[in-house]
Amino acid sequence: MSQGVIQGSMREAPLADIIQLVGRSGKSGCFHVQQEARRARIYLKDGRLVHAETPSAEGLEALLEVAMWLDGRYHFEASTAEVPTTLTRPNGSLLMAFGERMDEWRILSQKIPSLDLYPVSTLLPGEVPEGIGPRQASLLSMATGFCSVSELAELAGQPALDLAKDLYGLVLAGLVAMKGIRSGRPPLAEEFAPVSAPTGAEALPPPPLQVTLEAASAPPAAPPVVADPQRMVKLMNYAQRIAQTAKAALPEAHHGMVNQLQAQATQAINSGEGPEAVKALALAVSRGAVEAGCDADTVRSLNAQLKALFATR
Repeated sequence: MSQGVIQGSMREAPLADIIQLVGRSGKSGCFHVQQEARRARIYLKDGRLVHAETPSAEGLEALLEVAMWLDGRYHFEASTAEVPTTLTRPNGSLLMAFGERMDEWRILSQKIPSLDLYPVSTLLPGEVPEGIGPRQASLLSMATGFCSVSELAELAGQPALDLAKDLYGLVLAGLVAMKGIRSGRPPLAEEFAPVSAPTGAEALPPPPLQVTLEAASAPPAAPPVVADPQRMVKLMNYAQRIAQTAKAALPEAHHGMVNQLQAQATQAINSGEGPEAVKALALAVSRGAVEAGCDADTVRSLNAQLKALFATR
């Protein structure tokens, strides 16, 4: 290995392998790692890992955070700078944990490409999911589209990867969709389930609470509205199909309620709300059926037909 700067891509040459090679040579210095705006430093002293830091963490937590930067780039610079010792385990143990975290995230990222995406439940009002545990049920209630994956982890006091594992199952089951834009309402405090903290000499502590319910109460910034007549016609037609489906499933006594909700959706579409207005119409119709006292079988049938309509659009 040359005495110059060592650099590469984590996707082409895994960082754990490069750290191991540098460690065996007994070098001292720093790996500078970057993925988009994220930056980290990983320090070696006489070939031994001694310190890692990111803007939000240090030690093992920072090292494992870097393991999730699958597209990150790195370069190593020899240095004898003094740094704190936050990593005390042998290189082999640390790099094994690093590799395991990278493998886990590589699988999870197939359905959850980024912790900055916003999970939102696909359930309609009155619909109860089957075959999920209490922890996933709690997460499903928190998936309102307002908080990102990392924000939900902070609010729940849970490592982001652990929360992503539960979320991965919900996405596979079709119960949660990942969105790129913040929407919906802030989760309620009673929806957060306590999570047991991991134990061990270098167990990951819960990340600091950076998102509060008070801060989350501020409405999300609305994207600019661009008028598109053809798109609006399609949305109007889709709202019409939702209304027709609802009328076919509900007793005639509730058709006036459906007409009123369709009129509100039409106004919202004309105001530029787009697909969210169509989804809101389906949710409002289902909620209206529940509030109007429709029996459970009718509501289940309505929800099933509405979901089928969205699945075939």
